[in-house]
Amino acid sequence: MKLLKKTQNKLAPVSIIVMCTLCLMLYTSSSYSQSKKVGGTDVKNTKSSAIIDGINYKLHTVEKGQSLFNIAKFYNLTVNDIVLENPEAIDGIKPGEVLKILIEKKKPKLVNDSCVFVKIQAGQTLYGLSKQYGISIAQLKTTNPELNEGLKIGQKIKIPAEKKKNSTTSLSPKVVEPPVENKPSSSSLKVVGTENTSQKEQGVIEIPKENPIEKIVNQPDEPLAFDYGGSKKLVYKIAFFLPFHVDEANALDFDKLIKGDENLPNKTNVALQYVEGALLAIDSLKKQNINIKVFAYDIDEKDSVNIANTLKKPELATMDLMIGPLYGSSFMPIASFAKQHKIAIVSPFTQLNKILFSNPFVCKLSPSSSLQIERMANYVVDSFKTQNIILVNNISSKEAANVYTFKNTANEALLKAGLSINDSVKIAHEYANVKNLLSASKTNVVVVLSNNQSPVTDFISNLNVLGDKYKIVLFGLQNWLNYDNLDFDYLNKLSLHIPSNNFIDYDNVNTQNFIKNYRNKFKTEPEMFAYQGFDAAFYFLSLLQKEGSGFLKSLKENKHLGLETNYNFMQHPADSGFENKFVYILKLQDYKLMKAN
Repeated sequence: MKLLKKTQNKLAPVSIIVMCTLCLMLYTSSSYSQSKKVGGTDVKNTKSSAIIDGINYKLHTVEKGQSLFNIAKFYNLTVNDIVLENPEAIDGIKPGEVLKILIEKKKPKLVNDSCVFVKIQAGQTLYGLSKQYGISIAQLKTTNPELNEGLKIGQKIKIPAEKKKNSTTSLSPKVVEPPVENKPSSSSLKVVGTENTSQKEQGVIEIPKENPIEKIVNQPDEPLAFDYGGSKKLVYKIAFFLPFHVDEANALDFDKLIKGDENLPNKTNVALQYVEGALLAIDSLKKQNINIKVFAYDIDEKDSVNIANTLKKPELATMDLMIGPLYGSSFMPIASFAKQHKIAIVSPFTQLNKILFSNPFVCKLSPSSSLQIERMANYVVDSFKTQNIILVNNISSKEAANVYTFKNTANEALLKAGLSINDSVKIAHEYANVKNLLSASKTNVVVVLSNNQSPVTDFISNLNVLGDKYKIVLFGLQNWLNYDNLDFDYLNKLSLHIPSNNFIDYDNVNTQNFIKNYRNKFKTEPEMFAYQGFDAAFYFLSLLQKEGSGFLKSLKENKHLGLETNYNFMQHPADSGFENKFVYILKLQDYKLMKAN
């Protein structure tokens, strides 16, 4: 285990225990019984199960040749039933993927002709109960007024019997979509990928501001009361779930790695840099006499079996803080475990708001793309409200959510600033129409919210020519900086502004000290992931030391200025997780990115 030994040696100076755990296969052929042919395909009844958000599920691992229709028919469900519990399945399923299948539950004891009697178990929530029995949270509270004080383990409540589902599965969910004006179509959902992973593999979906799913997440009418509890301890346990890819890394020649003739797998490098940054944070906190015990688990977002097996490890329930996994698809099951055991869990990279839903123990460090667009719109109005603001909408479904968010946010801000409707944002429905909207007497703020490389590149080239005649300030997206065929001279001339949740000021003395310490300790240069690991570990471990394991109750009051980002958390509603709402607006000036806000 060359990589494992190397990692342990690095952790030794700060007395940290690191456990890079390789997981065994959980779902084997012995986990199934009652096989039968469905539509010409073998489907086997799984014995694997789990309680998620207080609801019992079977965990069905998809095998080669199986379809949603085959699986739904085998369990006497509809395809819609499965998609409701597994939203990512709407884009298709693949072998090895694990689907949640609702388990038929024993009928509760009747209290009278109109109600049934239910005893609350650990991990259950009002949302889960409403989902199980097909009634609203408001109805539950009307029948049980004591629920206004929150759920308690062992508490007995009444469920209106006539509301209970009457089908092969008594826990089939009821989905009620509230009316939404000007609702974007489902085609406007933005799928966010990474450089090395396809969009479908990531499955990270950014929901438009006024999407009905977002409306449910942000519904303020029925907040649940949560007692984060917690206490101060002599030793705090922190778990990292990161893609170390130990087996793949150990296949490399260590001598070649040292010489630079071979490189670590990209995800392994990300994981190691992140942990190394965290270790420097722990080292810097030693003067506060904080005693930290670290556990590291090798988690890949594609390996649901590995994740399920890892969650069986007994020490996980004793953690005080969890950091990772990096992406939404692997984060969700571990976040559910954290909620069940009341453990704060940090999502380092995912922008997906869905991970916050009904889980008040989640802390999302990366603001959603819609929140970044909102912050950019507010900055544009604050800085250029009397100028000529032009929003380019190229009628692309992938851009629709961003355009919708910017337009509504900016127009609302303009009205609050006392400007008339005539001063609202102008819309150029195609790139060619921008020229007709330019002003010779004002600064023209041109906003383009597309990641479609080819038309964006062509548009900026044409806009650069117009920059000789008009004063133009261009607002765009961070991904543009990665475009190979985009002329930096054009971006500099147009004073490109972008929203970003990270920025490193290399002139800052704290940054310089971090780089020096990192070089001395790890004999290499820190990348962005090392800064991110340092900021997250320093902030959350400081809170553990200051307030104990129940620090989430005052998270919103504890702001932080970090090396690569700042933390300023919001929570809405009370039963959701926390999102970092801090966003930088960066501008390109003299060929250098700098903070504009």
